[in-house]
Amino acid sequence: MKSIFGLLLLLVGSFLLFKIIPAYWDDYKLSGILEEQAVVYTYTGKSEQEIATAIADKARMADVPLSPEQVKVERTSGTLAITAEYTVHVDLPGYPLDLNFRTTSRNKNVMK
Repeated sequence: MKSIFGLLLLLVGSFLLFKIIPAYWDDYKLSGILEEQAVVYTYTGKSEQEIATAIADKARMADVPLSPEQVKVERTSGTLAITAEYTVHVDLPGYPLDLNFRTTSRNKNVMK
């Protein structure tokens, strides 16, 4: 009986991981995108809205559900900060789950 219970517990745990881990993996990919883009856009003259739109497009290509409105870009005295806040809905049987993510990257212009 213990082995059946253990196998059932293992199957349920594997199913939960199968449903939840992709959202965390996508957030990890978004973190890399934000770090890369913060370095690139620190040294360009693009507006905050153009940067937010470009980041949202790159995020969508990486399967991250992000719109330009969810991306906050701030420029202050040689520093560029990019923050993305979004929610991923995970349908679990009997327990729908919303995972809230907030990813931030900051880069300082060393030329100033």
